[in-house]
Amino acid sequence: MCEQDLVSIGRMVRKWRERVDREDLPGFTVRYGRKSARGLTQDDVSRLIGFSARWYSNLERGVPTPYSDAFLDSVSRVLALSDEERLTLYTYTVQRQPLAGRKVDTSIIDPALARFVHMQPYPCYVSDQGWDIPIYNKAAAEQWRWMAQGVNVMLWALTHPEARLQLIDWEQAWACPMAAQLHLAMNKNPDNERLREVVDEVRKDPTARRIYDEGLRNIHPDGSRRRVYLPHHHDREFEVVFVALSPLRDPSYRLMAVVPADECTDLDALAQAA
Repeated sequence: MCEQDLVSIGRMVRKWRERVDREDLPGFTVRYGRKSARGLTQDDVSRLIGFSARWYSNLERGVPTPYSDAFLDSVSRVLALSDEERLTLYTYTVQRQPLAGRKVDTSIIDPALARFVHMQPYPCYVSDQGWDIPIYNKAAAEQWRWMAQGVNVMLWALTHPEARLQLIDWEQAWACPMAAQLHLAMNKNPDNERLREVVDEVRKDPTARRIYDEGLRNIHPDGSRRRVYLPHHHDREFEVVFVALSPLRDPSYRLMAVVPADECTDLDALAQAA
């Protein structure tokens, strides 16, 4: 790849960075403040991708650097690149196409289940035994941007910097119980290759490894109340309630709905509304 090509992709990446709306990133403006100008700074991107500012600066300056797939995928995710833009990024930096993503098993998703998920007004999705997501609805994609990018639930929540901004009281309210779920699932299914892959990835992050290795605390999220930031709501906190169900045909799958806590009323009130 010639030097001019690297300079060209650097300019393109800068344009992609400058078009990002900080309000699209839940919790970001709470931590780092608002700006009058649209777009992220290079330091902003480095915080969100979990790589040094020097590495990201090299990309925009067109400096020849042995970029890893993890780095390029993180840049693609944070800058919300389209498939074509991600392909361009890979082609001009490492001279190849991105590796094919993991194919999630969708055999459990029959038309009735798919219809049920998509008709829900609240964020709703199905995750498998390894916490990959074979189906989610529009509301889930709007609240959790990473779902549309095929990211694993546990890997996002426990290792991605964006999760630590969006999820309020990240370590105690979110990371500890979720790591406990993962730990318990691994103990119950020691031969599950996908679970092992997820655990290994989680334990590469020093903070997530510490939390995971502390052991079990609770066994499921059903009924849990937690707080989050949502896109375009700046510093407003939202409390949500998790509804977790498993289909009788295969209890290893989970149907998750995330319901606003302020819309949860007593059964009598719900019956009257119906």
